[in-house]
Amino acid sequence: MAKVKVLSRDIVVKINTGTGSLEDWTEIKGLNSVTFSSAKNDADTTTFDEGGWGSHLVANRSRNATIQGLYLVDVETSERDPGQAAVDSYNEKIGPDSLAQFQIEFPGGTVKRFTASVNVSDIGGGNDDPMPWGAELTVSGKVETTKAGEAF
Repeated sequence: MAKVKVLSRDIVVKINTGTGSLEDWTEIKGLNSVTFSSAKNDADTTTFDEGGWGSHLVANRSRNATIQGLYLVDVETSERDPGQAAVDSYNEKIGPDSLAQFQIEFPGGTVKRFTASVNVSDIGGGNDDPMPWGAELTVSGKVETTKAGEAF
């Protein structure tokens, strides 16, 4: 089958709003940008034997996701988008309670699931600006990857 280009707008980000062992994946609505990135730390293994050429081993890897969009609220009830509200609630937590489960579904069926802490972005704006909303998700531990419909 031919490979096709896909659109980032088809990425879906969810947060687990379930309790205990019961999972309840709630979509985070209002997003207009999703970035999933990686970093690594290297251990320098250079010795005199390399004749001036550096060598290394990867000591650890980390992942990060940034989600950005627009602040969603029902102006009559003050009810926030459930996904955004769930993310916001983790912005106030400390210690083990500060880690939430997230899932990113990419076009083509790849699903990444991970645990992360949350740092909600600044909100506000100018006279004619829509109010932005977003968060940086700092992954804690390994990211699990599967295809849509397959178990983790």
